Amino acid sequence: MQAAAGDLAGLAREFAAGHSLFFDIGTLREPEFTGIPNVAANLAREVLAAGLPCQFFLGESIIRPEFLRFLLETNGGSFFGYHHQLGETVAGSLLAAVAAAPRSVGLFPAEKPFHRLFDLELQVLHDFSTLATPYFHLAATNDLHGASLLADIASNDLNFCVSEATAAYLRRLCPESAARVAVSHNGVRWPEHFAPAAEALFGGLDFEPYAVILGTIEPRKNLEIVFRALAQDRALLERYRWVFLGKAGWLFDFEAAVRRHLGAMPAGFSHAGFVSEFRKYCLLRNARFTLYPSLFEGFGLPILESFSLGVPVVHSASSSMPEVAGAAGHPFQPDSAGSLLAAIHRLEAAQAGDAPGLRQACLDRAAGFPWSGMLRTILAETLMLAAGRR
Repeated sequence: MQAAAGDLAGLAREFAAGHSLFFDIGTLREPEFTGIPNVAANLAREVLAAGLPCQFFLGESIIRPEFLRFLLETNGGSFFGYHHQLGETVAGSLLAAVAAAPRSVGLFPAEKPFHRLFDLELQVLHDFSTLATPYFHLAATNDLHGASLLADIASNDLNFCVSEATAAYLRRLCPESAARVAVSHNGVRWPEHFAPAAEALFGGLDFEPYAVILGTIEPRKNLEIVFRALAQDRALLERYRWVFLGKAGWLFDFEAAVRRHLGAMPAGFSHAGFVSEFRKYCLLRNARFTLYPSLFEGFGLPILESFSLGVPVVHSASSSMPEVAGAAGHPFQPDSAGSLLAAIHRLEAAQAGDAPGLRQACLDRAAGFPWSGMLRTILAETLMLAAGRR
């Protein structure tokens, strides 16, 4: 869980007094900010909120501040590419800005387009699934990200992992980088207009009980264990509707797997595919619980997203997920249908016994992961590095 961020303003002043921050926004070209673009967008918001002088760049161009703010306000980069091609977004040359800046610090929230341009280079590392579990990915994906990720790590002055589990894997993978590893957890925050908009649409309505299963349709998300569990306890098919959210992925046939374990597609199954952030918010908000059976995650942001709405989570006891969920979660062994069923039954008992207490535990856990904490860690660790204290 993130450390308290009460001294973020002081850290920002100290950092700005001796360093010039450059922030890569390459990942913000996505049409809608989900996953890693969501992390980058929220980190950029915290940089602005802290009053930290910063130049945002894309490729070799400094981006005009008003365009960066437009991206953050609209929570998507749909129109950015068009304006960027026309040159309307460009405020100047990155190379010239770096040459003129004292003690330049490059912050990369995702991939690095180049190495050793800045005096100090910081990268946020989200997961190592292409290296740790290559059999969950297409060969082309492994080839694209495997070697480049190792080169990025070697060139970084600090590698910020989003969980202790991810940091531990990096230390095993690259022992020579162990002294340059720090943990900066993700946070959770929804756009302010989501809550009143959802209340206006759905407030006061009664919903048939349903569970949400969130994630790309791919082997790593471990949907097969859900089908196996429901085949063993078909009463759950009657008790809840099962709403699967996530785009079609690779190496996994959703309908074929359902037929293999359950026969015909159950009437209570809904595969909504990729949904907007607002629709996801509404579906999570009214769910009885969320099920996150993934085999491997660098962080597991859907757990916090559910908790932030007071919705409990049944999650895999694997990689970073127990770290994120803490005592508020309901873990199960990801290879055991019986363990998954036991976790669901424990959750049902907890809801029957003290639903308000369960909801509050979820909210409290989510509150311990502010995005400001991520920036605080990055600034504090960088200042210690610059002062020779780490």
